[in-house]
Amino acid sequence: MRPMYVVVVIAAALLAVAAYMVMHSSATPPAQQSPSRTYSQAFCVNGLPATGAALSLALSNGVRCFRTDIAFTPSEIGFVANATASGAQYLGILDYDTLGAQPSQRGCLSGCNWTIAAWNASVSKAIAKYPEVHEWEIYNEPLASLFMSGYDNGSALNYFNMIRSASMIIKAREPNATVVCFGGAELFPVQQVEQEYSFYKKVWQYGASRYCDAISIHVYSLPLYSLNQSVGANYTLGMLYNLTLNLYENMTGKPVWITETGITSNNFTAGLNLSEQKQASFLAQDLGFFSKYAFVKRIYWFDFSDSTNNGQDYGLLNSTMQPKPSWYAFLGFVHNSTATS
Repeated sequence: MRPMYVVVVIAAALLAVAAYMVMHSSATPPAQQSPSRTYSQAFCVNGLPATGAALSLALSNGVRCFRTDIAFTPSEIGFVANATASGAQYLGILDYDTLGAQPSQRGCLSGCNWTIAAWNASVSKAIAKYPEVHEWEIYNEPLASLFMSGYDNGSALNYFNMIRSASMIIKAREPNATVVCFGGAELFPVQQVEQEYSFYKKVWQYGASRYCDAISIHVYSLPLYSLNQSVGANYTLGMLYNLTLNLYENMTGKPVWITETGITSNNFTAGLNLSEQKQASFLAQDLGFFSKYAFVKRIYWFDFSDSTNNGQDYGLLNSTMQPKPSWYAFLGFVHNSTATS
């Protein structure tokens, strides 16, 4: 679920991507609106809250929707059951954790040879162990080498088969469940845009539309931290987002869920001079941008709280569960949302 940090490619590559997207989309950037507007999207967070107190803080402030990998530890099963009883709503990610695999940047470390039969069994087990979950995401970043293992090997046909079988298993048990596909197609960095769009276009051409209720997009921008920054060839980051987002909506015609977007509040990435205040400023810009699209229905910030051990401080709360400025910026969207889910 963590973003991969890459530098912006050279201007020639940016020009090629921009030309590719212009050929496929005539959309223009959405009009600017007043900051005091209301929002039709639901604003959500990634991660299981680390403590019951953190969950209570979220729920008491109107944060209802969360996203997490589905694993079978008793503590996680119990936490989700208790949280949903208190009003939380979870998007469960069916992925390597569900299968018990351990992919890594260096290649898969264990549980690496799972088959479509093992995938189907893990889906069946997940919906049985988590009866409180009614929204399911089909894998996390299936095209990213960091997360590949077993049957998820970069084949568009294999990923389509995973979508189809998982959707059929889920819908047989709960016809009104929501199946979210693509697992986080990337809008940035630009060198991945054409590769990923081509992959998911093949998945769609196999017939994925019949099995998907929404599609999942991931949006990370480092080393950029403003939508007004240039990505070359007179394109800003916001213009690149707009074109790519419209490509996916035009292709699928499905509601779009931004299931991960965020930026760190510290300087573990050299030279960026980030801070908690800059994180809050970026959040307001980022969520405000995507909330202007009627077809975007959910926006999940990454992450709910900072890690205690790796320094990648994407959280709205710090590692001691205290609110950061970004928490209050986030609540501004939550409190002005008219979304019912």
